[in-house]
Amino acid sequence: ELMLLAMDYEVPQIGKFSLEEMVFLLRESFKYKLTYKKVFGEVLESNCDPATGFCLVSSYYIYEKTGGDKIWTLMKNPLHWWLQHKVYYGPFDITYTQFDTPFPYYTGLPEQRIYTDKEFLKIVKEKAFLLGQQAGLE
Repeated sequence: ELMLLAMDYEVPQIGKFSLEEMVFLLRESFKYKLTYKKVFGEVLESNCDPATGFCLVSSYYIYEKTGGDKIWTLMKNPLHWWLQHKVYYGPFDITYTQFDTPFPYYTGLPEQRIYTDKEFLKIVKEKAFLLGQQAGLE
């Protein structure tokens, strides 16, 4: 379903990869323990879904590479981050598989720190770039 959304959404292609290619390559990179280690400096527990922990950095990577604030709203709740397309609405959650039950996206609010907290943004950008490298997108 996520790939169908990626194919349907009209987003600018910044660089050589389309949204659906980014989604595919990012999700593939989640499967490798080395990706988590390179991005976060630690090892993910083996019993976790491979997408666990990547919600903010993968959402931000897509946000930045496909038009940013003109196209997306970066959403959050205390446990999770995802994107919401500004025209098509609804969640665009590249890490949806980390939850056993449907996630309550209605609890989300726009993440404001990407506009107001330079240190937060710096860390997110660095980790998103590392993720992009591990996925072969950089």
